[in-house]
Amino acid sequence: MERIAIIGMGPIGVSIGLGLRRSGLEHTEVVGMDRNRDALSQAKELGSLDRATGNLRGALKGAQLVVLDTLVPDTRDMLEAIGPDLDKGCVVTDTGAAKVQVMEWARTYLPAGTSFVGGRPILRQPVSRLDDADATLFNDSYYCVIPAESADPEAVKSVVGMVESLGANPLFLDAHEHDSYAAALVGLPVLLSAALVSSTTASPSWREMSRLAGSEFREASNLAASDPLDSAVFCHASVDALDHWLGRVVAELTVYKEQLRETDEMLLKSLIRAWEERARWEAGKVVEKTSFDVPSAAQSAGEALFGSRLVKRYRQITGAIRRPPWKYPTNG
Repeated sequence: MERIAIIGMGPIGVSIGLGLRRSGLEHTEVVGMDRNRDALSQAKELGSLDRATGNLRGALKGAQLVVLDTLVPDTRDMLEAIGPDLDKGCVVTDTGAAKVQVMEWARTYLPAGTSFVGGRPILRQPVSRLDDADATLFNDSYYCVIPAESADPEAVKSVVGMVESLGANPLFLDAHEHDSYAAALVGLPVLLSAALVSSTTASPSWREMSRLAGSEFREASNLAASDPLDSAVFCHASVDALDHWLGRVVAELTVYKEQLRETDEMLLKSLIRAWEERARWEAGKVVEKTSFDVPSAAQSAGEALFGSRLVKRYRQITGAIRRPPWKYPTNG
């Protein structure tokens, strides 16, 4: 009997369990571990796990694949904690949004003979509660796969197999290019949401204003409710990239500010352009730009994303198998 251990029963971890069990993996036990008994109980009731435990060592015993569903600030301690109890040949992956830092922690704390393959699902809908967990959460979405340099090819195949069992599409990136993109698409929205809340609630009129805060404010301020420590750790791990994108947003807002007082239709044109670009993204019809502008820390990222490097890397790792079957590395 093979074993997959999911450490952390957040909505993503529970959804991974649900997706794996839905895929009908034979001779595979899905074990969930969390010290929160209520979360464990709910995960078991939802059908996410074959077995639930609050004992970390017990969950890891005999596991071929370990999935860490932990906040970034907790990932370091968890990697340090699991290291001594991992079997040789074990594969470890995660679900967090910061990869460069996590790769360094994995290199420091995981023992020789194990492999770390970073992972991060790109969700089409927000999840914040266990009630949001769903076996179909990853269907037809991208799932980032970021192998450590020392990762065994068979370990990468195992993670790719898990990703495809969940109904997702593996997207190969290296840690630096992932974090550069995530700075714009994860960290920047959180900072903008926090800035909106900070600037409006600091007004002497906020008490009166707050009565007018409806769905627009709620939606735009929602990311400000993200875990502050997790957000801060992520942002500090992507300083250069975030500095770049914050500069771009400040410049764009300055243009909007100038357009507000103009009598022509420049502001309307700017808003229409933003509306069109979002519609293209939502429809999956993003147009490739003639130039690619990313922070200097990821100069090679454009080539990796839009060139042939990803395809070659995927074929090399998976042995050119279009839909590689689930396969664990052998212990030894």
